[in-house]
Amino acid sequence: MKDVDLADTPIALDRRRFAFGLPLLAAGASFPQGVLAATASPGGKPPIITHHRTKTIDGIKIFYREAGPGDTPVVLLLHGFPTSSHMFRNLIPELGGRYHVIAPDYPGYGQSDMPDRAKFSYTFDRFGELVDGLLDQLGVKRYAMYVMDYGAPVGWRLALKHTERITALIVQNGNAYEEGLKDFWNPIKAYWSDHSEEHRKALYVLVAPETTKFQYTDGVSDVTRVAPDNWVHDQALLDRPGNAEIQMDLFYDYRTNLPRRCRPISASTSHRR
Repeated sequence: MKDVDLADTPIALDRRRFAFGLPLLAAGASFPQGVLAATASPGGKPPIITHHRTKTIDGIKIFYREAGPGDTPVVLLLHGFPTSSHMFRNLIPELGGRYHVIAPDYPGYGQSDMPDRAKFSYTFDRFGELVDGLLDQLGVKRYAMYVMDYGAPVGWRLALKHTERITALIVQNGNAYEEGLKDFWNPIKAYWSDHSEEHRKALYVLVAPETTKFQYTDGVSDVTRVAPDNWVHDQALLDRPGNAEIQMDLFYDYRTNLPRRCRPISASTSHRR
C-alpha cells in the first residue's frame, strides 16, 4: 500500500493497556492550548469547519462528521467502544486542512439510528456493510483508514473487500490476533463458549459508569486534564433503553474477528441509495 503522509499532524497517538482502548483523542483537556480550537488556524487561514451530516444506508440513518476539501486525500476515522465519532472531534480540525476527513457512527452509537435488535443484526459484518455503503454514497473510491478498537474489525472487512482502495492504515489499539486477547477477555471468551445468559449477565459491568470512566482515566497521572464530559457523554448513550443488550450482542459477535473467522463483506450486498 502507498503511504499517505500523516506524520505532520501535531497530535501524537499513544497506546493504552485497557483491552478495548482509551478514546484518547476525545480527552480534549489533555492537549496543549491551541490544539483544540477550530476557531483559529496557523497563518491566519480560515478555520476548519466540521459538518455533521446523515445518510440513509439500507434504511438505516448513519450519522457522520466530515471536514476538509473534497479534492484532497480521504481519511476515514473508525471509532471504538464505547464512544462514537465524537472521540475524533478534536482530531478532525487538525486533519481537515490537508485531508477530506469522514468519521461515521455505527448503528447503536452516537447519533446514528439504533434499530430494534429483533429487526437488525448488530454484527461487525453489518457495520462493515453500512460503512461501505456510506462511502459508496459519498463517492469515495480511495482512502486511508485510522482504526481504533472496534473500528479495526470494521476496517479490516473494508480492506478485505476493497484492498485496492486502501492507501494507508493507522492503527490504535486495533486487535487482529488472538495474542491480543489477554486475561481481560476471559469473561468474554466464556460467553463465546456457550452463549449462556449467565455469562452474558457477567459482562454488564463493561457498560457501567465506573468502567466507562476507567477507559479515560486509567493510567492518567493528572485526571484533572481529562474532561468528565467525555465519559458522561458516552454513558448517556450507553444508558439508552436497550443499548446494553446491543453491546452484549457485539461482545458475542467479536469472536468472528479472530483469525480465520473474519470474512470480507459480501460483494452481493446491495446498498439503497
